[in-house]
Amino acid sequence: MPAFPSPALQVHWSLVPQDEAGLLVSGDCRLLAIWPAPVNHDVCFEQAGFTLFADNDADWDQAAEKLLSRVLDNLSQYGDPHLVSKPLRDDRPWYLRPFRAARELPLLQQALLPMRLDFLPQFHARFGESGAALRTGSGHFLLWVALPDAERQAAALVKKVAEPWPIFETTLRWPILLPTDDPPSSPAHGATSPCATA
Repeated sequence: MPAFPSPALQVHWSLVPQDEAGLLVSGDCRLLAIWPAPVNHDVCFEQAGFTLFADNDADWDQAAEKLLSRVLDNLSQYGDPHLVSKPLRDDRPWYLRPFRAARELPLLQQALLPMRLDFLPQFHARFGESGAALRTGSGHFLLWVALPDAERQAAALVKKVAEPWPIFETTLRWPILLPTDDPPSSPAHGATSPCATA
């Protein structure tokens, strides 16, 4: 069994200014960004002002997935999750397709895969009716959490999901990284994007 936690992992976070979060939050919610670092070298993060990059390994991937799982568990206190984005389904072998319908992937995989594969649509789920939500996507391991009463709750949530990894409050140029509702084939995600990945 691999060692846990990964000693190299850090957890970075920041509240996104309200004027930059735009329509990504509703009501009295604020947008909270949470991401594990170091980050695999990424032009979007670099243009946003982040500087801690490395070639991450399987232990880092496992620790980052654990961070995501904790965020989902903590958001569930606001209510049952409701998937807003189009659900991802399993890829059946060709010989099973006539006999079995594609199954919707578990919530953890729904959130994880768009961070690993930038051609997948953005993930968006709401938790209860308070405005709490999670978005992921664009091939970046970056969790966008809409949080009620965030001024009071944000630091406590980050501490809870990050333990025992070190925590750093880090401000970036958020418009470069913010998720959009554009499909992956749109110009916002294509070669014309200022941070289009190779």
